[in-house]
Amino acid sequence: MVSSLVSSLVSSLVWGLSMATACRSTPAGTPASAVVDTEQSSSPSPAAEAAPARTKASHGAHRVSTLTITVLSTTRAPVGAGEWGFAALVEADGHEILFDTGAKPRTVLENADALGVALDSIPTVVLSHHHDDHVGGLLTLRKAVAERAPAALATVHVAEGMWAPRHVEIDGRTKEVNAMLTIRPAFEATGGTFVTHAQPAEIQPGVWVTGPVPRVHPERNWNTTRRIETSEGWIEDMLPESQALVIDTDDGLVVLSGCGHAGIVNIVTHARQVIRRAPIRGAVGGFHLHRATAEHVQWTGQRLHEVELQDFYGAHCTGAKAVQHFGTPGVLSPTGRAVELGVGERFELAGHQ
Repeated sequence: MVSSLVSSLVSSLVWGLSMATACRSTPAGTPASAVVDTEQSSSPSPAAEAAPARTKASHGAHRVSTLTITVLSTTRAPVGAGEWGFAALVEADGHEILFDTGAKPRTVLENADALGVALDSIPTVVLSHHHDDHVGGLLTLRKAVAERAPAALATVHVAEGMWAPRHVEIDGRTKEVNAMLTIRPAFEATGGTFVTHAQPAEIQPGVWVTGPVPRVHPERNWNTTRRIETSEGWIEDMLPESQALVIDTDDGLVVLSGCGHAGIVNIVTHARQVIRRAPIRGAVGGFHLHRATAEHVQWTGQRLHEVELQDFYGAHCTGAKAVQHFGTPGVLSPTGRAVELGVGERFELAGHQ
């Protein structure tokens, strides 16, 4: 048993070191002005983090008091159409953000119409990563609003690594699979712009994009057959651009994720380092645990308990077994809930009176 444990620890350490090296590689096609060197933490747990070396929210930073996250694309659809994709409308103290854009070109457009969501009043989009099921609606949505509302859905925030070529071998042929490389020029032709983040940034008062998330903990949840072009050549695509949206509320941090390819534990660890060391009031969206082993789901629950996660609202690729496990006693805070969100369903925080 001892030798097995030692072997497991050594394997995890070796994997973590290789991950850190790969994530520091600069993806081809990334603007030089967007590249910022950052040091990765080697924190043993989310609740025991070293102070970050870069800018973090100050003591008097803005706290969001009223927050609503409404799902516009996911698998289950009590309203509208379901799909294997994700999108959500974020309303934080009157500021609106579209997080991801679903898979099919018209799903979010039609679901928003069914829900009475006015897309032409939303200026900002945040994309979690380059996968088709999160960026598929971007161009259709922008074209639908651009003529009558030129500022609507016009600014898109992405993380460093988004513009790197990706290849996969299909029937002996190499295929480019990063759709953002073709979406970008078409989107910019409508007057839209992209902002590429190499580090965390506050894009609205109390609302942050994480930028690339350091891979401190051994969480692997992506397709290992894809390759990404970096300055060091073609390597396994670990989705270095995978980012989350973090809302700093009066009750703690709320994390919104599209797929969470950086790993939910890595994401909350990073958020608590760069924004503030607060309880995780809510984790919402896709966390790619649908194929995770029971042991990994249990480990994840233990780590989330350490950061005082209160509510877990899963969707898209999270998986029923993860939602069910996080709802068992001892994972969430005593008043917490673990639920699966469908189209039109919400996570809400009301302001303090």
